[in-house]
Amino acid sequence: MPSPRTSTVWFWALVAAALLYVALVSWWSPFTSDTYHHALTGMEHRFSFSLVWERCAASYMTWNPRIGEYLAFAVATAGKWLFILVNPFIQAGMALMMFYLAAGRRVNPRSWPDVRLFGLGLLLLFTCTARPGVTIYWLSGATNYSWAAALWLGFLCLYRGLLEKREDGIKGERGEDGWKKWTAVLALGFLAGMTNENNIPGTWLLLGALFIFVRLVRKRKLPLWFYAGLAAQVAGSLCMLLAPGVSARMNSAAPGCAEPLSGVWDRLEAVPVLLLRMHEYLALPLLLGAAAAWILWKCFRRDRNSLRPWKTQIGAAAAYILTAYAMALSFAAAVVPADHAMFSATLLFGIGVLALLRAWYGIPCAMPRPRIFTSVFLVLSGLCVLSTLHDHLLLFRQHEKRVRLILEQKKAGVQEVVVPSLVAPSPWCSFIFWVDLSQNPDDYVNRGAAMYYGIKNIRTFDAGCDGKSLP
Repeated sequence: MPSPRTSTVWFWALVAAALLYVALVSWWSPFTSDTYHHALTGMEHRFSFSLVWERCAASYMTWNPRIGEYLAFAVATAGKWLFILVNPFIQAGMALMMFYLAAGRRVNPRSWPDVRLFGLGLLLLFTCTARPGVTIYWLSGATNYSWAAALWLGFLCLYRGLLEKREDGIKGERGEDGWKKWTAVLALGFLAGMTNENNIPGTWLLLGALFIFVRLVRKRKLPLWFYAGLAAQVAGSLCMLLAPGVSARMNSAAPGCAEPLSGVWDRLEAVPVLLLRMHEYLALPLLLGAAAAWILWKCFRRDRNSLRPWKTQIGAAAAYILTAYAMALSFAAAVVPADHAMFSATLLFGIGVLALLRAWYGIPCAMPRPRIFTSVFLVLSGLCVLSTLHDHLLLFRQHEKRVRLILEQKKAGVQEVVVPSLVAPSPWCSFIFWVDLSQNPDDYVNRGAAMYYGIKNIRTFDAGCDGKSLP
């Protein structure tokens, strides 16, 4: 086993590699939004509180009341440089929160088992994305899904962290920093409630399980901040669900690339579709989690007492995974969403897998050991990460070439601009191309781009088989 100094070096090397990877892919992601809408709010890229407030108020009343939409307006107003600067730290922070929720404590950089589990958490984060290369690195996708998930995980971490301290004998509410706890719980609770619709049932299920465990199993009294945070989360949820923009969006022609559902039979038919969308890009975490569950089950059958010290850990893993499925199926109440809307559910599934891996590593009789399984996962997930990096680079080059073509035509006085469509850089590329321009100049995406570049209209045409564009 590596020494504490070597473990520390590995920890910071993993953090640096993750920051660099996310920064590069954020830079190479050609889109800032699905409709260029956020780019329009900051055409001059000068941050203005009044402009951000105006756009946020309009969005709340007419389209999207999620907190991530407001973050997108703020970041886009300043310019994409701010997104490239901030996004890597948020993604690395999410990996740390995944570890915290899985292990119940912070990463110890001097402990090799912790560093190893943190590295696996990073790869689970990058492979649990419902649409790799979109949700994390595309501006409005990141703020609405991965950044929102970071706020949500922070709220859950705060609960587990406060309860851990209370159980370890540290004073709770009347402690030295009691007001900080209350402020954090209330603020994060309200923000967590406004993140995403499917986070609402996820929060209630996890906190409900925590309530049952503490009150009925451990027979302890819950502190007041537990209920205060839950009340704040409910208030935030109502603030989002009752917003005028929700009904306006659902009654629109295309409510966020989602398929509205109506009637009992329609919702029942949506269940397999929702499960498929959750699992479509969850193959690697699913296989790793299934292997861990199978080995732990075999260990339990051989020696029923072997899992006793880990029963809370395994119970938490089961709660995360079952809640993830409940979150995915909760969409049946209203819509079949776009694939990237599953991000919070797939991320929570990854946390459950990470918790199972920790138990697998910690139980000596759990044979075979996880080394060979994690090695295979390391190779396959590494290929997935490199493929995402490769696809982003090629797509970035296409987009830059198209931008130069637009500017050249504008400089020549052309007001009705025609540009080639973007082509998938590889057969396995998983980008959602509804964010791109289309052949219809009256499409809302095209209108936004035309306004952004200061031209009359813009449309695309398909490239020929030889790679040359055909008008």
